Amino acid sequence: MVRICVMTSQARVYYSLVSRLRKADLPFISLVSGTRHPECDLTLTTRAESDTIGHSALPAELLDDDPFVFKGQILSHLDDGRETLLIGVDPGRRIGMAVYYGETSLEFNSFDSMEILCSRVASFVRKVPAKKSLVRIGNGNSALAMGLALSVTRRVPGAMIEIVDEAGTSVRGLRIKGVQGDQRAAARIAIRKGVAFNQSPRSRASGAPAPEV
Repeated sequence: MVRICVMTSQARVYYSLVSRLRKADLPFISLVSGTRHPECDLTLTTRAESDTIGHSALPAELLDDDPFVFKGQILSHLDDGRETLLIGVDPGRRIGMAVYYGETSLEFNSFDSMEILCSRVASFVRKVPAKKSLVRIGNGNSALAMGLALSVTRRVPGAMIEIVDEAGTSVRGLRIKGVQGDQRAAARIAIRKGVAFNQSPRSRASGAPAPEV
């Protein structure tokens, strides 16, 4: 089992880290500053204190304030960014989103605005190191799906984008506690192979198969 430790003499930093770890549902051990704990795989601390800890140290200054982006950064650091950052999007009156790092969920959310959705996607892609970043968008509303794909392409040039057949994504087979219907649909979209999106209409019509995750 991976052990995340928090060790800093800075009270404000300590409570900030602990708050984000709890919101991200990441178990951790609190250590008194200066304590040696060989079982720590990752020790969250400050940049000034990191030299006394060694290779397991991760300075709080490098981590995002948002607990869900923070969770992705922690998981990525633990495996050197070897997994895929996977984002499923369910277009509609409210836009559902599901974000995973590998097989671990980071966030489920819903948005009333395409602009806010794109900003959220950009935050994950830019701040969570990963083997690749893949955004999958359901095609239930083709015009909205294409608009979202174009917006994500422009705002997040580092992401690969796929358009996914949305048939069946709204069924109730996927149960996630506390997650709304559009977010569950986004989660189902996230795990389905789609067709690679290309800004050129001719390229989109060709239906080239998407790469495996």
